[in-house]
Amino acid sequence: MTHRLGAVFAAVVLLCTAGYAQSVISAQSGLINYVEGQVYVNGSQVERHAGLYPQLKERAELTTEDGRVEVLLNPGVFLRLGENSAIRMISTRLIDTRLEVLQGSALLECAELPKDNAATLVFKDATISLRKSGIYRLDAEPGVFRVHDGEALVESANQRITLNRGKLVNLTGVWAVEKFDTKANDALYRWSHRRSGYLAMANVAAAKSLVDSGRSWTSAGWLWNPWLSLY
Repeated sequence: MTHRLGAVFAAVVLLCTAGYAQSVISAQSGLINYVEGQVYVNGSQVERHAGLYPQLKERAELTTEDGRVEVLLNPGVFLRLGENSAIRMISTRLIDTRLEVLQGSALLECAELPKDNAATLVFKDATISLRKSGIYRLDAEPGVFRVHDGEALVESANQRITLNRGKLVNLTGVWAVEKFDTKANDALYRWSHRRSGYLAMANVAAAKSLVDSGRSWTSAGWLWNPWLSLY
């Protein structure tokens, strides 16, 4: 997955055109954008309805079984969960989005992180703050956080480190920074790459439609694309 796809999204995510069925103006993070297979919110299965996905509330738990899910956090920040994974939303405020990884694997693609927004992961006693655009991953078993690209600050009560591209830390015991191969990937990483590509295509189409119509759009929010069934 590359930043080029994410950057296309960040450039046009706020655009709206008459050819699209619905736009969403939201002051909160946690909008479920896409599901595959079995995905649950507080034990209730998420059902797909065109343009109607639930907004995660604070303290809500999102879990997957044989499924995957994509969640819109801050504009330009996407959370993607693999199979048998779970998170809890701690805060849905755009200026302080926080979520706790409970199990499984969570991958975040940060195409753009405005200065007045924040995205933070919590895992056990560790707090992970995303500092730059990039690609980040946390695997709850065995508790490893990786920076595929970007920069993140990892803190606990008595430890504090900064990780950059190609570095990982095991969040058990005494933390030690190690290198890893950013070219290595698995099913979750490849699925996230495909999702990034679909979003890029959708937003190129939105930008072209906007230019062709001669209109502009200045309100922050998400735009529903009925042809690709995603925001």
